Formats: sequence, C-alpha cells, structure tokens
Amino acid sequence: MDQQLLILAAALCAGLTVAVGLRTWNLSLAADDVTHRLDAYYQAGRGDGPDGTVERMGQVVLKRLPTGRFDMERYLAWIALEEPPPAPARVAGTAALLGLAGVAAALINGIPALFMLGIVGFAWPFVRLRNRANRVKKRVERALPELSALMAAEMAAGNPPDRALERAGQWGGPLARLIAMSVAESRLNGRPLFGRGRLPGIWREVVERYGLPSLRAFAAQVDIAAQKGAAGPELMEGLARSLIIAYKDQALREAEKLDSRLAVPSVLFFFLPFLFLILTPLLMPVMAVLG
Repeated sequence: MDQQLLILAAALCAGLTVAVGLRTWNLSLAADDVTHRLDAYYQAGRGDGPDGTVERMGQVVLKRLPTGRFDMERYLAWIALEEPPPAPARVAGTAALLGLAGVAAALINGIPALFMLGIVGFAWPFVRLRNRANRVKKRVERALPELSALMAAEMAAGNPPDRALERAGQWGGPLARLIAMSVAESRLNGRPLFGRGRLPGIWREVVERYGLPSLRAFAAQVDIAAQKGAAGPELMEGLARSLIIAYKDQALREAEKLDSRLAVPSVLFFFLPFLFLILTPLLMPVMAVLG
C-alpha cells in the first residue's frame, strides 16, 4: 500500500509540474488573444470615440500617472514605425478594466491571493506595449548594417548622400519609415537632411527623438560621412563593414546564451518529471524498509 501511494505521489508531482508549465503557456496565449480581440473591437469603431467608457477611464488613469505617460508616448512612437499604434487613453483604460476585473474576482470568491490578478491585469497592457516597442527597436538595430551597406553602394555609384539615404530606405521596414519621415520633414521645412557647417540636419534631429543609442551613433556617423565629400563613400563602406562585424559578434553572443536560457525550462518540464519516474522504483525498497 505504501509503495502504491509513493508511485501515485510521484506521478502526481510529475503531472503537476507539466500542468503548471502548460497552464502558464496557455494563460500567456489567452492574454495575447484577449488583447488582440480588444484591439480589433476598438478599431472596428465600437468604442473609438472620445466619449467611450474605456477611454474616459484611461484619461483618469493617465492623469493619476503623469510620470509614466512620457514613456508610453515613446513606446507608441516606436510602434507607429511599424503599425498604427493604439491611443494612450485606450491602453490605460484597458489596464484599468483588467485590474478591476481581477479585484472583482478576488472579492466575489473571497480569496485574497486573487488580488494579484488585478495587479497583473493592470500591468499587462503596459508590458505588452513595451514589448511591442522593443521588438521594433530590435528590427531597427538589425537593419542598420543593411542600410549602411546600401548607402555605401549608392554613394559609390555617384549619388549624393541625401539621395543615397532615400533610395536605401525604399527596402521597407520600420527604419524605412523613419527615413521617410526625415525626408518628408526636410522637404516641408526646406532644410537639408544632413548638416552643413553649423546648420544641423533633419536626419539627426528625427533620430534624437527616439532615444536609441545605437541609432543615434549610426546617424552621427552617416552625417559625418555625408559632409566629407569625395571621402564619403569610403567612410560609409568602413561604417558598413564595422556594423556587419558588430552584428555578427552580437549574434554569436546571443547564440552562446541560448543554452543557459533553455536550462530552466528543460529542468522544470523535462528533467524533473523523468527524475520522479526513475527514482520512484529505486526508493520503494528503502521506503518499505523504513515503513
């Protein structure tokens, strides 16, 4: 009887380990699905007006959180390089609704631990917004070596730097939209893309608004190469080569970290269940002697 109980306990522990992992994964997918459905609901026009309940709640939340609004605007600016961003009031209103739903679940069920659902629900829209912005940032950083190589080729073919930047940005992606914004602003204001003497260029001004260090450094190097005249193509070629080498080194470092990142999921969802199954028959005689 003791041996059967031990086997059942080991199987139960292994099953719970796997179930917790699957449940966590399913909750993540469900949260993403709910957020996508909310986005589709509001984009369809059923709550899109300034008098919508969600947006009114969001405006109240934004007034209560003045320090976090600037970061939200920065995230929305990054997302706008790839897709239409949600309104700040809508994000804050969704956070308020999810937070209230978690608090209501805790009060109805009488379980204080469920208040954590309210905290997680309130933070989820902001975390998702930050993650979407970070994905766009990574795409921009990955596109920098490509853009520098294309600009070097265009400048070597005899095109001026501003024309080379405009043509290189026609390949698409968030970085191309950033270039298109710079070109449009340059034409609207009648100012050059790159600096001329003491007159700063539009390109660096637009890039500074996004506050990405690697993008700022790239824009400064391109601006310097554009002002070098005949030596510009050679400088751009050197910049492209250095960026490609740096990106390759970063990719190798990330590949080396992959094993350590997979260690914890491997232990939780593969090693521990098999360990229970292997040790259970070995421990049964010991438990029988002790019993």
